[in-house]
Amino acid sequence: MPDQKPQSRPAVFIEKIFPVTLLNKQVYYEHGGNPFKGLHRWYSRKPLSFSRASVLGSLLPDTVTMEEFEYLLGLNRRVAGHPDSTTKLYKTPPSPERIKQVHDLCEQTWGTRTPTVLDAFAGGGSIPFEAVRYGLNVLASDLNPVAVVTMKAAMEYPLKFGPDLQHEIDKWVKWVGDEAEKRLAEFFPSQEGETVQYYLWAHTITCPTCESVLPLSPNWWLNKSPSAAKTGRWCAAKPISNKDNKCIDFALIQGKKGKGKTIRLNDTDYDPTTTVTLGRGVGKCPNCESVLSDDEIKKYSSTHGLDCQMYSVAYKKGKSSIEFRLPNKLDTEGFERSRAFLDLNYSGYQIKNLVPEEPTSIGLNDSPRNYEYGLRQYKDCFNSRQLLTLITYSEILQDLKSVAQLEYKKEEFQAIISYLSLVLDRCADMNSRMSRWRGDPLVPAGASSSHSLNLMWNYPETSIYKLWDWCSETVAAEYKNLSLLIGADSGLSLLSDHPNSDNGKILVEMTSADSLINIKDSSVFAVITDPPYYSTIQYSELSDYFYVWQKRVLGDVFPELYLSELTDKDREAVANPSRFRNMGESAEELANRDYEAKMALAFAEYFRVLRDDGVMTVQFNHKDSGAWDVLAKSLIDAGFEITASWAVSTENPQNLHQAQKNSVSSTVLLVCRKRDPNAGSAWWDDLRPELANLVEQRAPEFEANDIGGIDLYLSAFGPALNVFSRAWPVLDSSGVEMRPEVAFGEARKAIANYRFRKLLEADTAGFDPLTQWYILAWDAFRAREFPFDEARQLALAVGGFNVSDLAKTHKLIDSASGTCKLLTPQQRLKKRAFSTNPDDFSAIALVDGLHAIIALYLEEQSIDPVRRFLKTTGLLSNDLFMRAWEVALKAIPHIGDERKRMVEEKALADLWLAMDEIQAKVLYVQPELAFEEGQQALNLGV
Repeated sequence: MPDQKPQSRPAVFIEKIFPVTLLNKQVYYEHGGNPFKGLHRWYSRKPLSFSRASVLGSLLPDTVTMEEFEYLLGLNRRVAGHPDSTTKLYKTPPSPERIKQVHDLCEQTWGTRTPTVLDAFAGGGSIPFEAVRYGLNVLASDLNPVAVVTMKAAMEYPLKFGPDLQHEIDKWVKWVGDEAEKRLAEFFPSQEGETVQYYLWAHTITCPTCESVLPLSPNWWLNKSPSAAKTGRWCAAKPISNKDNKCIDFALIQGKKGKGKTIRLNDTDYDPTTTVTLGRGVGKCPNCESVLSDDEIKKYSSTHGLDCQMYSVAYKKGKSSIEFRLPNKLDTEGFERSRAFLDLNYSGYQIKNLVPEEPTSIGLNDSPRNYEYGLRQYKDCFNSRQLLTLITYSEILQDLKSVAQLEYKKEEFQAIISYLSLVLDRCADMNSRMSRWRGDPLVPAGASSSHSLNLMWNYPETSIYKLWDWCSETVAAEYKNLSLLIGADSGLSLLSDHPNSDNGKILVEMTSADSLINIKDSSVFAVITDPPYYSTIQYSELSDYFYVWQKRVLGDVFPELYLSELTDKDREAVANPSRFRNMGESAEELANRDYEAKMALAFAEYFRVLRDDGVMTVQFNHKDSGAWDVLAKSLIDAGFEITASWAVSTENPQNLHQAQKNSVSSTVLLVCRKRDPNAGSAWWDDLRPELANLVEQRAPEFEANDIGGIDLYLSAFGPALNVFSRAWPVLDSSGVEMRPEVAFGEARKAIANYRFRKLLEADTAGFDPLTQWYILAWDAFRAREFPFDEARQLALAVGGFNVSDLAKTHKLIDSASGTCKLLTPQQRLKKRAFSTNPDDFSAIALVDGLHAIIALYLEEQSIDPVRRFLKTTGLLSNDLFMRAWEVALKAIPHIGDERKRMVEEKALADLWLAMDEIQAKVLYVQPELAFEEGQQALNLGV
């Protein structure tokens, strides 16, 4: 265990243990409905349950047991030793009893019932939200105004006004909706008896060969929902050639589900994928069969711009479900009327500053792309009627302010108008040329549904009769639920100024993490923060899309937030290569150095404001070793030592193996303390054995708490960095400063050795490095596919070969685009990695022997050829080979569903069951028969 710290620095729960498995399950629950997440789109917002555990684990003493910690998180007491598996923490506010117990423990540990918690990279607000739920003193800040307004709406307003404000918000939501219908109804006509919900559009160009108006779309599906498949209502558009009029007409095909993804109509199957007019950037004209390259399409659109063609209308009759029809004259006239109206009134809207003419910024990573398609200003992200709709909403909200300001106190009015502004943001998200039609379910996906803003070739436009009310349902209408979620009941709020109140305060500010000038030195008890990760997400570029609309509504309400044309990209702590182009050096290298410098300054500020006995917990997404090295170096340079780390997966634990893929999307918590200023420097040669010993000593403790696979390797970074960061700098034998990456490498090596010994339950001598790597890859990743950098790091830990040899020489993996995949024995045989002819077989590694018998068994579907192969090659009498067989059955994942079992595991188990001579040499516990989905399946647990 780590060295005991002075009594003046209280040991906290997260430094001892963490409920990783419990949280892996809890974070999956949050994939469903959540009024906190629905408030506004924010990228990489961490789950609430994970953030809650991060906050409590950083504040509660290490004397708290795991069972007590589970209870304080909000779970019910254990029954028969098993944790509560039904409570969903994200939607369960802590009870008053739990809050009081947390406050009591904080008073015993820190001398105050409400210690101050800081997050200066607060973003979507998950961490401060959970700290507020426990009535702590919370400081939350971000450089981005969109994040700041979102956090105010999520925390400040519900806590200040409670759920009763819902009535006032609803009143003004209805007022805006009613007023919008009056002003816009003429542009959204409907046939008698129906109400239009959506219009489906495709962008068009003129075919350079036949001069036809060509709608370009990679997808013509309208309805492919499971319920529609059952009722014979699958529906798709079908382009029809019209050479005479130089256009493309459409028919709607609706019917039962046919073979595969086809629609069956009158004994004929229609496959909508066969009639698409665009695929992989290449267009095709149905009238003349001409093929248009990506460059030709871009050249045309850059010169002439893109127009659009309506190809379907989604409508309802009364309360019936959505139906589809072809557009008619009434539909096209309504759109043309809106275009003419916008042109006529455009200058007036400009004068009122209602049109978002801010530039979309050429060359930035995630600013709306497709500049060559005409998205040069933010107004270009919308067709003319979509733009008119959003401008009208903005105009109505301006009118509302002059009326509502007289009716409410200042902060009450700010809360109401902020919520209305967030509804406007959602309208912009769900109703643009960058939205897309899902087809299942029958609603659009927002422009922000991916981590880049791209023009969609076919897109939905939402009717005025649907848009505002629909968007307000997930934003403003959820205010009451959000208030209850945060624990703000009617009457006394958590921000009560009552002198006997035990609860702290929430302060949300817009400030840069490297300049926390409003916070005093050594005043913060705990920093819990989720910093940006290099260039993974360009927050400011993505949020500009919303900023331009917020500014038009909130610019005079919060003038300090909206001083600039767009959000601040110069001070943002992300690696943005587009800011460093044409500077004489690698733009990526300059961007990385800029990010590293900003992170170092931010951690230096965290060090300044943190108390000497305080804790800092940093949430960091596992990506690659370089990012980890920079993060750890920044922490150490700022004066911190790392005392623990824990990895929590955001994947559904039930589906990892079924997909046979592991994206290793863990978030790792690094627990940091201020380093002893008198620690001095250290020699790497002295620290290395201590580091390896500590990692191997902690590994069983991690496993006892259900931490395994790649999470075990990541959790080992904590003990490794604990040793590495206690003294600084760490020097090699020649006096050169070492970087943290050497500690990560040593930790991986220690875990690899530990796991291989444990799997073998015997001496590891004689095993070749390639077989070791193969076994450990299954053991660590528990899936066939995983990041290539992880394969490289594991190869370094094992040693004995170069990672490039895995694909080129041994043909054990296939790699592309940063990922790699373990090849099956059959695939390796086709690549001639080995031979199944016993006379030609020469095993370079034990894994080749295993794969040879698997491939032979699968090819011959018989035991006898395998028997002959094993005897002729001498593998039957090779003890190391039999041990490799045994350990492979332990390491390769066992999947209960017979149809999804790994071929290697199934073949080795089948052969073991069928061959007495193997059973005599390989220790393997035959599993009990299990029944799943009506089929008999072997649950091959060892």
